[in-house]
Amino acid sequence: MLSSRTTILLAVATGVALELAIGTMSGRREAWDSSQYWTIGLPIAGVVSLAIGWLSRGRDWFWTLLVVPGQVLTMMVRSMEISGLWPLALIFSTILSTPFLVAAFIGSRFRTKPTQ
Repeated sequence: MLSSRTTILLAVATGVALELAIGTMSGRREAWDSSQYWTIGLPIAGVVSLAIGWLSRGRDWFWTLLVVPGQVLTMMVRSMEISGLWPLALIFSTILSTPFLVAAFIGSRFRTKPTQ
């Protein structure tokens, strides 16, 4: 079982990896401008979120809400375009993490119950 800290780090790292890997692969300035983001990156992030949900403790699967904020923050730092609206961008991007939250919740339902 993953600790809360590890769950948070994995969720953020998934977003960072999504931005960096797809951005590098596609040569695009922002990963989500690439078709690989939608066809490769998001499905992989979904599978990772499913695994995080399965391996996390209790309700720690909820931290997968940090996948897209991790990606967006990486995109803003990478492009050197951090404006005064970055808090709003991170809040909005959290909403975009809903599919990853759902995947993690589904993964959490497949956990085996600890034996006593």
